[in-house]
Amino acid sequence: MTKLYADEALYALLCKYLLDEADTAERQWVDDWLKSDPDHPGLLSALEKLLEEQPHIVVTPADTERAWQSLNARMGGKVVTYRWRKWWAAAAVILFAAGAGLLWLTARNSRTQRFTGPVLAQLKDGTTVQLEEKAQLLVMTGFGSRQREVSLEGKAIFDVTPDATRPFIIKLGERTIKVLGTRFMVDVATGKKGALRIHVDTGQIMVTDRSSKDSVILSAGMLLEQQEEKVPFRIAAHVADATKQQLVFADTPLSEVLQTIEIIYHVNVSADAALLQLPVTATFTGETAENVLASIAFMTNAEIGKKDTVIILKKHEE
Repeated sequence: MTKLYADEALYALLCKYLLDEADTAERQWVDDWLKSDPDHPGLLSALEKLLEEQPHIVVTPADTERAWQSLNARMGGKVVTYRWRKWWAAAAVILFAAGAGLLWLTARNSRTQRFTGPVLAQLKDGTTVQLEEKAQLLVMTGFGSRQREVSLEGKAIFDVTPDATRPFIIKLGERTIKVLGTRFMVDVATGKKGALRIHVDTGQIMVTDRSSKDSVILSAGMLLEQQEEKVPFRIAAHVADATKQQLVFADTPLSEVLQTIEIIYHVNVSADAALLQLPVTATFTGETAENVLASIAFMTNAEIGKKDTVIILKKHEE
């Protein structure tokens, strides 16, 4: 009886398939295996290329013996018995010739994948991640089968495929983003402990910081900023497009409007208590903080003043 480990059993069956020595059931198994993962055809192609690139090799019992001894050593000295077949000999010589390289090809589905921007990363579950310059995405071992976990440094836009049974998780050091299916932007400073910025286009996500024990649910149009780990999240709403600084207010209390302006433009703004509940309806795209505040002051019949670094909206005196 031949004792097989997963890797050599797979090689042997694929060699039978490529050498047209597989029976109907075995060919059907390989055909199904090829369809089960987008990486599998690449592995078969690599194996076929390796066979084609070595036509000068005449497989002899001595060659096969050396190959099996090499494989035996990698498996920790376990005894492997075999019967001579063309496909067994081919699999053994391929393993001997390729060494760890071919084993790496088989293991590619269980290893961590790395993407470096600028690039559009296509993940196994259908999720796409647009990485900006120098951004790095690590796709964790077992992604798409056991879980959907990635790690990010830099800026990226995620378009996540919904899957209620397997939430999409983004690891950012002590911080975590959990999502069931949505489109959002993440910008995290190198080292994962620095500034964090998230904007949600559609759907909902949960952001958690274990170090500060803080968590928040963000929905469409919301933007989160955190200067570093262990400090409170700052949340803005009514942000249609964070990159273009497009803000959309519809009967929004001035208190919420000013909170959004502070986070988007990184300024300090305050207003008289009498103004804070006044409704604001306006859309701004790519405007400066000065222009936005001037428009809001006009709509609320307020005056703009300044004390130190704080911009102050004061009720206009009649």
